Amino acid sequence: MNKLVAFLILCCSLATVAQESLQTQYLNSEILKEKEVFISKDIFDNTFTQEENILRKRSKYSAEHFSLPKLGTLKMVDLTHAQFPVLFYSDFNSIVLLSKELALLNTLDLTGRFSAMDPAYVGTSTQKNLWIVNQANQSVLRYNLSTLEVRNIYTIKEDQIKTYQSTLNYLYRVTATNQIIGIDIYGNEVLNYTLPSAYDHIQIVNNKQVFYSHQNKLYYVDMEKNKVFEIITDVKSILGFFYNTQKLSIFAEQKINNYQIKLP
Repeated sequence: MNKLVAFLILCCSLATVAQESLQTQYLNSEILKEKEVFISKDIFDNTFTQEENILRKRSKYSAEHFSLPKLGTLKMVDLTHAQFPVLFYSDFNSIVLLSKELALLNTLDLTGRFSAMDPAYVGTSTQKNLWIVNQANQSVLRYNLSTLEVRNIYTIKEDQIKTYQSTLNYLYRVTATNQIIGIDIYGNEVLNYTLPSAYDHIQIVNNKQVFYSHQNKLYYVDMEKNKVFEIITDVKSILGFFYNTQKLSIFAEQKINNYQIKLP
């Protein structure tokens, strides 16, 4: 009788694990050069990578790249609006705006107008604004590209932030305790969720969905329902990933492995 009960418990456990996993369908792979690091893909299936201080964009039919050596280290690449990439160069505190062909549109020298500003994050927001997190005073700013006016909308309370990410309407930060906190364009807190474990890489899609990798396993979290799903792939070593419109790209061993995935 005890063996029967144990067997039934084991079966239920296996069924639960199976239910909490997501299958993927392999599509293809892309080979990268030795020093290239995968960043993301856009809705047109263009691939964006960074090779030291060079931003690259590839499609099936063309390839473009952008570099600006005089500005030094390329610290951040924001592709929230992939048609208009935003780059941040830390050595000269400069923001660079590009076209969809990776042509230079404008360069913004923050030091000239805001000598005390020390950006920890720069990202694209709505209505021709940029998100800027000024780590000099822990403030979140909205920088209008038309008027060049800066508006302080929020003050970050935590001392240690692991990462920042943003969409057009929301800015997210992940604290040292793996807590995701999101604010809107008015500075209102709209999300407060703690991940079930630490992470190695993370992508916050919106206020409900987040992907993260931990110890070379990939997870999808429905934050609204508080449900975690392990994503099943054949990748053994995850160096990065990106999800966009039912396609999942995983960076491993200088290859981008592309999969089709259907979220619950």
